[in-house]
Amino acid sequence: MTHQKRLSAPKHYPIERKHYSYVSSIKGSRSNKTAIPAVLFLRDVTEYAESEKEAKQIIRKGQLLRNGKRVRDVKEGIGVLDVVELKEAEEAYRVIIEGDNLKFLPVDDSEKTLARIEGKETQGDEYIYHLHNGDNYRTEEEYETGSSLILNGDAKEVKREEGAKVLVISGQHAGDTAELKEINTRNLDDNTGIVEDEFEFETQLENLVAVKDIDLGDQ
Repeated sequence: MTHQKRLSAPKHYPIERKHYSYVSSIKGSRSNKTAIPAVLFLRDVTEYAESEKEAKQIIRKGQLLRNGKRVRDVKEGIGVLDVVELKEAEEAYRVIIEGDNLKFLPVDDSEKTLARIEGKETQGDEYIYHLHNGDNYRTEEEYETGSSLILNGDAKEVKREEGAKVLVISGQHAGDTAELKEINTRNLDDNTGIVEDEFEFETQLENLVAVKDIDLGDQ
């Protein structure tokens, strides 16, 4: 198994950096900038496992789900906007980022997975959508890049447009939910959005995810 020294682990890892020498690295499509290995979720976040060995046993029994699918390795990443479920405990959490830290928010709508479309391509009569978490979604329906998809058997598009409720997933205001008041489209620079909550601020559009009809837990 690939490990890295705890002191050099990403800041958002919920670990005591002087407790052990090494921590598991991430395997799969999630970025280590916005995700943690499943073993950290089981051992350090929820404390359902006291060790990596116990975390492996929980996963081997199929008790840990990510977006409704079984997690099969303690190194698999659990990242921003994923829904992670502990079947035996009947608990579910949605992951958001707040500043440099990941938060695991208890939710009741665990059947709803939310992902933002980063890009798309066509293959025959189908579109293949590349999602922010590294997953792909195939369908004959056409959606806009930048929109969010609520996946619950079928897909529901939530457009990132003026007036939409958005979650900030990166930058100084990461973790805030607000209204997207204005979109600024620029030819050379990155597109930005004016967002208003208790106060108004501007941020890059890539930092915003439309989140209508999604439970974001008790923030």
